[in-house]
Amino acid sequence: MSIFSVKEQSFFDQANWEVNPEDPLGRAGDEVDFHNHLEHSPTGKQEPERNPDQFILLQLDDDAQKRVLRTSEVNPLLSGQGNKPDVTMAIDIEGFKVADSDEIHPDTKATLQLSVGQEKNMTGLDKLFYCVNGGLDLFNEWKRKKADSNDFKKSTSEALGNRPISLPMGMGQISLKVVRHREPLWWQKIFSFAKTDKGRELVSLVGFPGINQTAVHVLGNMMDNLFTRQPEILFQSLPIRVALSQAAKEEMAGGLSSAYVSCLNPGYWIMARQSDYEAIMSAKPVYYNGYGILAPDGMSETDALRDAGNNPFSKLTYAVIRARIKEVDLGQNII
Repeated sequence: MSIFSVKEQSFFDQANWEVNPEDPLGRAGDEVDFHNHLEHSPTGKQEPERNPDQFILLQLDDDAQKRVLRTSEVNPLLSGQGNKPDVTMAIDIEGFKVADSDEIHPDTKATLQLSVGQEKNMTGLDKLFYCVNGGLDLFNEWKRKKADSNDFKKSTSEALGNRPISLPMGMGQISLKVVRHREPLWWQKIFSFAKTDKGRELVSLVGFPGINQTAVHVLGNMMDNLFTRQPEILFQSLPIRVALSQAAKEEMAGGLSSAYVSCLNPGYWIMARQSDYEAIMSAKPVYYNGYGILAPDGMSETDALRDAGNNPFSKLTYAVIRARIKEVDLGQNII
């Protein structure tokens, strides 16, 4: 079974799923083959089953009543109107938290693949994608314990040649895959962990900016072939379509006020598993960036660290992403 490859026309419609949680894939359509996870309905039609490891995106917010927003609730801060219809984006990995209940052996690693792509073609050229592959060392050998969330803090800019992610018309699709495994022989050859004055860097990223859909699939297949046995899935992803400006939201909605669109703003995003959605929403998370962890509203930073048993987020696996987004006019220069 393929771990990283996804059909080109397969999507997880998160906005529609948020308002119709019994529909595992929203309006993704008949083309979806959710990593071959199929079940037979009484009518004989094959339909994709709910997959708890499908990742979802949520927007951290300063609203004291909510603290976190569903993508269907986000009102874009960027207009996308006038002479700046496009956006550029930089993404930083702020933290990656593995649930406290998961035992991490000294040789336990994870492989990450983050892909951000264009929603539409521009000037007749292929849709371009920005793909980052990375290695996560889940055990900190220096401390002789499970790696802390903020050990994985890393900007993807250097891996992408310090070039921002370009998204024409402010529309894009985001896909994340993270699988856990024991260290294979290829690990040190592909992901070299640099030693700096500050200590050991636990995340090593290799980026591929401005590549087409075919190249994304080739990279995915290469990652699949590195595993001799099925790794444990932490996040398993169909791409999520997102609007990053008001104009993009209106375009994706097709002029229908009743249509649900996933939108995101600059700031902090939570990437979590679909199965943890209700737990996150009900806890109203606050983010303590000094440690790269989430805690429920009202729990202090000190208590969140010392009293992990009462912090519901210690039981979850999640990533925190910081997105810096600005309006631009890409014109013909889309790379």
